[in-house]
Amino acid sequence: MRQQGKAKGVLAGSIVVAAVLLVTAVGVAAEGKDPAKETVLIGVKEAGEMIIKLEIEPAQAMFMPMHGMWMEMKPEAGDIHHFEVKPEDPGSKTRLPYAGVKFRVVNTSNGKTVEKELHPMWGGSGLHYAANGALPGDGAYVATVTVEPPTFARSPKSKDLWRKPTQAEFRFTFRAGRVVP
Repeated sequence: MRQQGKAKGVLAGSIVVAAVLLVTAVGVAAEGKDPAKETVLIGVKEAGEMIIKLEIEPAQAMFMPMHGMWMEMKPEAGDIHHFEVKPEDPGSKTRLPYAGVKFRVVNTSNGKTVEKELHPMWGGSGLHYAANGALPGDGAYVATVTVEPPTFARSPKSKDLWRKPTQAEFRFTFRAGRVVP
């Protein structure tokens, strides 16, 4: 009998610990993530025969060819975010190169808009399109990503893929410097 009592006590203790961990995890999720300090996945959408992933992370320097030489482009004053888009072919799971990518985000709470042409970039997550900037204050946001048709050749079987611009829309809330659920 004594062993059963111990087992019940251990089980009850485990349930309490699990409940505390769950409440803590929910509390952290409710607080959101700070895209000026860590990468935040805004969303993944399927549109126009491609998958479009949008992330916001801390602003960072980018090395780009300019005027015939490679130059470091540091974030401008006030640019605390790095808007990152990853268009992908769902069949091959390959990121799509040679595309023009535009990013537009509207704070529907204050009406302010940020628009960026995203540069093709290689980084820790592979090929993506990115630019630095800043979200204009707390509020509800609608971000629109437009991917222009990639300019690479295609096989006859794939000739009709990605021949028109594709758009995906993402909605999120930004409060006290954090993207919140």
